[in-house]
Amino acid sequence: MDTIHDSLIMIVDDSEQNIRMLKSILEKNNYRVTVARNGFEALEQVKIELPSLILLDIVMPDMDGIETCRRLKAHDDMKDIPVVFITALSETSEKMRAFDAGGVDYIDRPFVKEEVLARINVHVKLRETMETLKKLSVTDELTGAFNRRFAYQMLERQIRVARRERENFILCYCDIDNLKSVNDTCGHEAGDTLIKTMVNSLLGIIRKSDFLFRMGGDEFLILFPGAKCSESANLIERIRDSLNKHKIDDYQIDFSFGFVEYSFESNMTPHDLIKAADARMYKEKMKKKNKA
Repeated sequence: MDTIHDSLIMIVDDSEQNIRMLKSILEKNNYRVTVARNGFEALEQVKIELPSLILLDIVMPDMDGIETCRRLKAHDDMKDIPVVFITALSETSEKMRAFDAGGVDYIDRPFVKEEVLARINVHVKLRETMETLKKLSVTDELTGAFNRRFAYQMLERQIRVARRERENFILCYCDIDNLKSVNDTCGHEAGDTLIKTMVNSLLGIIRKSDFLFRMGGDEFLILFPGAKCSESANLIERIRDSLNKHKIDDYQIDFSFGFVEYSFESNMTPHDLIKAADARMYKEKMKKKNKA
């Protein structure tokens, strides 16, 4: 039987015997395993590393599996994790409650090794397929950066977070200065190389918590959660130093940029923010042209 290597499975059960049996089956088939002995522990552990699948016992003290599943599904980061319930209950009504809470399947006790693996493999493979499709829907084909549509989705989400946490963030709109000249002189293949070089340089500088979006052509947007405009000058110099190390057919790579800071008290929409950052970027580009 095919196995999924290195996928993380979380077992949530208060029975040591069940944990030992499931862990043995999974580890022998190249799964990584983490264990939580109650629902509260599971909700904390899942924040450390998102598992590919959760095996969740229905009957547990303090908080049963049904309620644990509901709370998992209430979080944006956790709602897509498939939950397979572990049950010795024969009542159809209880199994229907499990599905209503967000479960995708159930495994009866006593465990049958082949059945356990078959059900887990199916749901892990399905999750991986869905993640691949999701990634394709939000990324730019040429560069692998996030795409324009996802930029608006992420900004809406970041605005909600900023208001809830009462913290600001900054947005930077970037435009490559000489893409048209490279395309006209060296061809579009060189232009594509320039765009990819820009993306790789940006990804090498920004934090893991930041987001890079290709808005189209040679225009990019960078979202810096929890940052302030006072930090932007140093950031831009680091990016420029990195880009200036590269040349495309003797063209020095440089870019124009515009920053805008979102205040958690602001009523600006994602469209307003992008428009403001774009306007500041355009103003800088015009300054450069006037100096030339």
